[in-house]
Amino acid sequence: MSSTSFKLIPHAAGMQRVAATYSLHGQISVLKATLQITYQLEGKLAELKIPNCSSQPLRQDLLWQATCLEFFLAAAGNSDYWEYNLSPAGDWNVYHLDSYRKGLAEEPAYKQLPFNVIRDDKQLSLSLTCALPPALITPTAAARLEVGVSAVLQSSSGELTYWAVAHPGSEPDFHHREGFCLKLA
Repeated sequence: MSSTSFKLIPHAAGMQRVAATYSLHGQISVLKATLQITYQLEGKLAELKIPNCSSQPLRQDLLWQATCLEFFLAAAGNSDYWEYNLSPAGDWNVYHLDSYRKGLAEEPAYKQLPFNVIRDDKQLSLSLTCALPPALITPTAAARLEVGVSAVLQSSSGELTYWAVAHPGSEPDFHHREGFCLKLA
């Protein structure tokens, strides 16, 4: 099993207030063909727009326009990658991209993506266990996984803040491959 912890930081100057208000961290691991990720968001959750859990979670587009936990997977040396979007409401999507922001298509290997969300006034925990995309199950690909973990948090006033393990550019860009800085094997 390969496992690593992560801590997300907000992008851009002026976000120190947000960083002092919230902590966003977790763990990601891979065992054979199964990936597990857990996010822990702590702080004044009443100051964020966090959708309530849906009784019928759906595969949806544009989840990143509101509070959304995300991660990106790629095999080192390959240009294609996968984007996972997880809304605290239970809605989700997984996309495959051919290269940087090109060829976006829903990943057909996933028909559902159930995950658990536990929330109170000061903490939100989201845990997902799922199979890796079929193209990443090969021994060569699985031995060289690169991961970018990120999140969008929406304040109660509607402002979006962008969180990631690393922000390699001057603008928030979760697709930037230098942000895929966690290594799993």
